[in-house]
Amino acid sequence: MNIKKVENISAIVMIVAFFLPWLSVGIGSFSTSMNGTGVAGLNPLVWLIPLLAIAVIVTDFMANETASKWLSYAAGLVPLVWIILRIPLMGSGVFFAAAGIGMYLTLLASILMLLGAFKIVKIG
Repeated sequence: MNIKKVENISAIVMIVAFFLPWLSVGIGSFSTSMNGTGVAGLNPLVWLIPLLAIAVIVTDFMANETASKWLSYAAGLVPLVWIILRIPLMGSGVFFAAAGIGMYLTLLASILMLLGAFKIVKIG
């Protein structure tokens, strides 16, 4: 397993970001935040994000390059498409006001995952 692969680093960031605040909603002095598990309670499709990230790491550990490559594509596309589709569904003003650090890190990690999977970005 090469921990320095862009895909593996991105997968680790996705897993960590899943437990950081994804949505922060506040009215006056009352505010609350929801991490990836809370969002997944509302939309079970979100569980694919950490599961695919774990699968990328596991297949790389097992030295299965073909499966790792295809799982990297999926692990990059699923969160990217899900988050991008939230913008028009929520409204851009609401989305950017409510999005938390976990969602932004997941978006960044998914873009890096795809760039690494397509061999556009390499480390070392």
